Amino acid sequence: MMGIHAFALDMLYESLKAVGITSLKGKWMLELGNQIIRNDAKKKFGLTHLNAKSYFLSLGCNHHSIDLNGLDGAVPLDMTKPVPIEKYLSRFDIITDFGCIEHICGVDNARRTTEPYRLYHWQAWKNIHDMGKTGCVYIHMLPLTGSVPGHGAFHYTEDFCEKVEQANKYQRLKLIIHSTDPRTTKRDYIWWSYMKTEDEPFKPEKEIFKEWLP
Repeated sequence: MMGIHAFALDMLYESLKAVGITSLKGKWMLELGNQIIRNDAKKKFGLTHLNAKSYFLSLGCNHHSIDLNGLDGAVPLDMTKPVPIEKYLSRFDIITDFGCIEHICGVDNARRTTEPYRLYHWQAWKNIHDMGKTGCVYIHMLPLTGSVPGHGAFHYTEDFCEKVEQANKYQRLKLIIHSTDPRTTKRDYIWWSYMKTEDEPFKPEKEIFKEWLP
């Protein structure tokens, strides 16, 4: 179970505003992870919702979430395998990843750098690409390489983001390094949002992608 801080909601709404989306009503939204709402977000936005699903549903969007724990209405999909739900493909207007994708490697909560785990990770990135429609807005919170020790299977660099962005002709909306956890100053994350501009297969192929990972 992960949590959405105030900065995450600011990032979400700023990124959506940048492409002219001012309301979530009627939008198809996919959330990676079974997210709760953190106290700083509740305070800033005046929220009483315990989890993100109830919050986003209250805004009128068609909200779906994916988490192997299956809690709070999350669909227990294994993101190391191709998406088995046809209606999810090229469906979503918004996909959020507030601290989830770095854990997807085939083994829970372990840092793996060997080839099989990197290829599993490629599948996770391909899956979110495949589930977004043309015009989909993606928002990531990715642990920065050299920060957040012991957290997740993978950490990332700005160079990784730029390569994935350029290979898929994503339109960048924001990319910043920011420490957002109010509990500590030792957790730096890459906050990255972009828009899918073409309905083309995810790039690069597995063998190249694994070399892009730090």
